[in-house]
Amino acid sequence: MSNVSRPVPAAPPAPLRAGLPNIMFFPSELREAIPDLPTCLGRVLDLTSVDGKNPLIGPPVELKLLVQETGKLTGAFTVSLGLQVETARALAEMLNRLADQADAPRH
Repeated sequence: MSNVSRPVPAAPPAPLRAGLPNIMFFPSELREAIPDLPTCLGRVLDLTSVDGKNPLIGPPVELKLLVQETGKLTGAFTVSLGLQVETARALAEMLNRLADQADAPRH
């Protein structure tokens, strides 16, 4: 028997994305921006930008929505969405369909 070492073939990387849910992440600062009053229904924020990428770990499609306070208040918050490929495609299809409907002349 020889003592020659042989390289061990590399195993294929485990799929890091398999089984991950679609997620939304709201920063804790946003929670503080919503008054805790019985008459307060929530907070209206302006959507000022949308960015996306395909991260190496986590859900394969990531969107970052930058929202800002309206009116007298100031502040900006990043809301993140992590989506599976099928969900991202379905969302894109729905947004395109709704945009087409909004563009269509109304009778």
